[in-house]
Amino acid sequence: MKNLTVNKKKMRKGIAAFLLQIIVAVSFLCCLSGCSKQEEAVQEIIIKVPHTNTMNCISNPDIKNARTLLELASQDFMAQYDKEVKIKVIEFDGGEETKAITNSFGTSDAADILYDGFFNMSSFIHEGKVVPIDDVLTPEMQEDISPAYLEQGRFDGKLYMLPYMSSENILIYNREMFEEYGLNEYIDEGEVISNWSIEDWTKILNTLADGFAKEGRGRVPMMMYAKDNQGDTHIMTMLRAFGGDLFDSGNNFDLEDNPEVISALRWLQNGVDLGWYMPVPYYKTMSDNSSKFKMDELAFYNFNLGSSTYSRVIEDYDAQTNTFTKYGFVNYPGNHCTIFNDGFEIFDNGDSEKIEIAKDFLRYFYETDKWLECSAGAIPVSEKVMEKYKDDILLLEAFSQNSVNSVDYTHNLSNWQGSENSVRSVFYQEIAMLMIKDADGNFAVTPEECARNLQEKLNTAISEGRKNSTLHE
Repeated sequence: MKNLTVNKKKMRKGIAAFLLQIIVAVSFLCCLSGCSKQEEAVQEIIIKVPHTNTMNCISNPDIKNARTLLELASQDFMAQYDKEVKIKVIEFDGGEETKAITNSFGTSDAADILYDGFFNMSSFIHEGKVVPIDDVLTPEMQEDISPAYLEQGRFDGKLYMLPYMSSENILIYNREMFEEYGLNEYIDEGEVISNWSIEDWTKILNTLADGFAKEGRGRVPMMMYAKDNQGDTHIMTMLRAFGGDLFDSGNNFDLEDNPEVISALRWLQNGVDLGWYMPVPYYKTMSDNSSKFKMDELAFYNFNLGSSTYSRVIEDYDAQTNTFTKYGFVNYPGNHCTIFNDGFEIFDNGDSEKIEIAKDFLRYFYETDKWLECSAGAIPVSEKVMEKYKDDILLLEAFSQNSVNSVDYTHNLSNWQGSENSVRSVFYQEIAMLMIKDADGNFAVTPEECARNLQEKLNTAISEGRKNSTLHE
């Protein structure tokens, strides 16, 4: 009996030990499983976009800006993606690209994807952080996007910026002011005017300036600004007003010994005394001029199909007569326009998996019709979107015909913006000096001095850019 009792005790101990081993093993496996889940942390992709990026989205009128578009597209992407990811869209102030992008490298706030204008994005390519994205392009995408648009995103044969939509920049004018002061002969219906001579421009601006001065209501004819670097390319385009190019064959600025550019500088400077601009134009911003135009106190302002002014143009359009009551359209003096592309680039923040996720997002975005079609409103780079919406995009035909008047304003130069000595930082300050007068009423610099200062400082900027340029391998 005693042996039986001992055997039962041994049996119970054996069973308990066996159960304990099972519990330990299961716990160990659970621990491994738990640790594995912790190691497989959810990847966060940050998309950054400037606040100024407004959109006129025909396919979805509820989308008013790029931030909303990217937030909606991100939600759909995350829902269908085979990996668990989190996409965060961060909006920053327009013109603050250096602060939002360059200064965030190496932090948890660093951008993985940037949606912006090529003009603002191109400088980042030379900092070595932007990843070549030729492998994002599928054969279908290459066939759908015009090579001309793709070429603007290439450096040294590699694609760094993927275009989404395009804007053609011209001037919009208040035709009611023209009619008020007997300038009806210069009004054209529904076309982008490209045949005004400098004599025509001078007559129009002087007639309006004289009339506005007599009425004393604070109206002025022409935009002008030089308080910051916003809108500097518009002023740069006007330096071509007398037919001169700004660059030599080596893509360096050619201004000092360029009589056409000096004539354009003198013409713009004379506008200060002739009353063409708001008082102290060197202390005005592009936004100041925009507000004045919207208040019907400025005759000429910048315009493209993606601008905030476009909604006012749509309201002014009479579809039955194919005419506008209040607005007309014209190229910059010298009959030039500029082409701006908006699109994407991807940054290398030291995590190859995040780069691949970012590329997957771009492929998804361009392969999904409802997101690709949101480019309709501006000029879509997608030919199938263009074909589908060409009859719905107001002024598209006029802009298409006018594109032959476009000029290359950056020549893909490095150090265009970002540093204190960049092209943009230098240019607006010298234009400000052109407009400033001293206590005796004399201009701070002559047009010749302005041209010399611009050439020296701008070429120093691009020389430094070329020397310091580093492309991602």
